[in-house]
Amino acid sequence: MYNKFFGFKEKPFKLVPNPAYFYLSKSHEEALAHLNYAMSQGDGFVEITGEVGTGKTTLCRAFLESLNGTVEAAYIFNPKLSPKQLLRTINEEFGIKSEGDNTKDLIDTLNIFLMQKKASGKKVILLIDEAQNLNRNVLEQLRLLSNLETNRDKLLQIILVGQPELSQILNSHELRQLGQRITLSYQLGPLTFNESKEYIQYRIGIAANKTAIKFDRSAYRQIYKYSKGIPRLINIVCDRALLTAFVLNQFKITANITKTSIKELARRGHAKAYGLSTSTWVLVSLSFLSIVFLGAVFYHPIVDKIADIFANPADQQTEGIAQTEKIDSQARHFPQQQESSDQIHSMATLPIGSASPAISLAAYLMNMDGRRSRQPALTHAMNLWKTSTEVTPYLQGIDNDQSYFRLSAKSSGLFIHRIETDIDFLKKLNLPAILEFYPPGSPSPGYFTLSQINGDKIILQGRDETEWIVTNLEELEFYWSGVAYLPWKNFHSIWGTIPVQTYKDSVVTLKLLLQDLGFKDVAINDKYDRLAQDAVKSIQAKYGVPVDGYVGPLTKIILYKEKNSLEMPYLSKLGQ
Repeated sequence: MYNKFFGFKEKPFKLVPNPAYFYLSKSHEEALAHLNYAMSQGDGFVEITGEVGTGKTTLCRAFLESLNGTVEAAYIFNPKLSPKQLLRTINEEFGIKSEGDNTKDLIDTLNIFLMQKKASGKKVILLIDEAQNLNRNVLEQLRLLSNLETNRDKLLQIILVGQPELSQILNSHELRQLGQRITLSYQLGPLTFNESKEYIQYRIGIAANKTAIKFDRSAYRQIYKYSKGIPRLINIVCDRALLTAFVLNQFKITANITKTSIKELARRGHAKAYGLSTSTWVLVSLSFLSIVFLGAVFYHPIVDKIADIFANPADQQTEGIAQTEKIDSQARHFPQQQESSDQIHSMATLPIGSASPAISLAAYLMNMDGRRSRQPALTHAMNLWKTSTEVTPYLQGIDNDQSYFRLSAKSSGLFIHRIETDIDFLKKLNLPAILEFYPPGSPSPGYFTLSQINGDKIILQGRDETEWIVTNLEELEFYWSGVAYLPWKNFHSIWGTIPVQTYKDSVVTLKLLLQDLGFKDVAINDKYDRLAQDAVKSIQAKYGVPVDGYVGPLTKIILYKEKNSLEMPYLSKLGQ
């Protein structure tokens, strides 16, 4: 949204573990040194822990990329496996073809591979991320794997990376045999204030060779106070601050811009990290930020006036609050007062047969009742799937929105899958979705049905069939939380998650579907073999979802979508 404005080639504060953005703080440097030392010494078990968001996964990937050709490495980032599944996954990661399907055969095959690598002078490393999720049976299996050794050396080095709970698990009485084998351990710490500054500058420098964006020292202070040096939280607040600066047409991130961004994040579940509450001053600031955006889109002189408030906050605090209330009152009437092409869109962008004018998203959110928006959003989504649903009073009383959607859709024979994603993926998937929004000042989210995409116009459905909200990518990303609920139908009754928990009939059905999709080499039987997994992985890679070979709800949705002949609603006819 703001890349071109600031001169970035990509967003500098994405929440992805990209090794290119790996900042070597003192703590991360020491952790990396521990890993390299353990590898050189051939230690059996190594433990790296750190709080959520401290950069453990990025550290793992940076370490793996630094390895040379003398090291064979397997990386497992989804450790919720049974002991046998773990062995099979390890062999697959090393590229070992395992004919047997029992624990002994899998271990024997792995041992042969390790002996061959040892004979050729290579080290072999197994790195498991999110290791706090390993159950005790799997940890015991890992202990047994560490027994694969010669008279002088371990054949396999195992690195466990996870949250601090991992240490508690390994120190438990039940796992004392494994805990005693941990020869090296290290805990990642948060960044210091100076490191946090350097971290921000480093990421901006990677994202753009030259940019005019600058952060005040007071802004750095606010960011550090909010994040407490946790890189993930730094990324979140910096991304929001850049967005706010973009809306205000500013290249300087000030303390006030940062504070406004943090208050905006408070209503998205980050209040605890900063010690914020839903008091009156927070609600005022949230309304203020939304009005700033309205001004940027519809009425540019408002931006100029508000920019003056940011420039002299100490002298104009009272005036600023009063002006915010005034703008809030005026903004509610924008749809009637402003008739620009940005606000009232062409009737050609609306669904066929619609006689109602489009409504601005920003204006609609001003008066939206979040809780009451669940049922109409679900109803519209069901209508697109040519089915209906009746929500009972009991379901209306469910507070958890995910449970509400899932249980309400169940009676219609449809399923609801919750994902956190972006509009590019939804465009590629090309299926309707229920999107989660946070109306300014509302403690609970509201929902619209994403029903159509027409060029650069994104069409949402409001309370009833006559209300259509037409928006664009920039405005949608500003208000959308990134959460989407995908209605879907299990057309071929592929049950469970393959291969974790399913039925043999479902594996056969999956293979028939894969053959229909062009994977003719897939043999029709009840074994989820390598060819079937590779076929699934290729489709997962096509849509940019985790390429793990597991066939869960999202992968099923994609597989059914790929078939094309199934009766499904589409966002755009061009994307069928």
